Amino acid sequence: MYRYLSCCLLLLFVCCSEPSDKDIEEAFQQVNNEELWRHLEQMCHNDQRYRSLMSGLDKSSVDYQKKRDSLWSLQLEIDKHNTRWIIDFTKKNGFPSPDRTGKPIAAWVLLHHAPSQYHKKIKPLLEREFKAGRISQTTYGLVKWHINGRKGLPEGTGLQIIDNR
Repeated sequence: MYRYLSCCLLLLFVCCSEPSDKDIEEAFQQVNNEELWRHLEQMCHNDQRYRSLMSGLDKSSVDYQKKRDSLWSLQLEIDKHNTRWIIDFTKKNGFPSPDRTGKPIAAWVLLHHAPSQYHKKIKPLLEREFKAGRISQTTYGLVKWHINGRKGLPEGTGLQIIDNR
């Protein structure tokens, strides 16, 4: 009985423990960067698909709100899909920053537009990736600002308000 319980506890520990930085880096080395880049590029394009249409709507139109709500519903589904994917990928392989992929892709926007239902999953990942140096100070600040409710200015990003009045 003791042996069985010990095996169960060991299995639980191995299955539920976070991968080490070494494990994450080794997993990332197995990723095909070209395929990853194309996938991220498509996801970032989709991230803006309905946002750009919403920004072009005529606010004085009688059916503005109906159109906006319709587009927002479609965009929210894309955001959920993108968020689930980037969380799963980052857990296993680390965050796909431009430094790691070798391509100028803004994968951080997928976390920046994450629906609030995913914020609790993102917070520990964000901390882990920042501490490991796989997320820049600016990305860290912008994503943290988003998941903390977008209050004030993003800390540590160097962004500032310029009053041109």
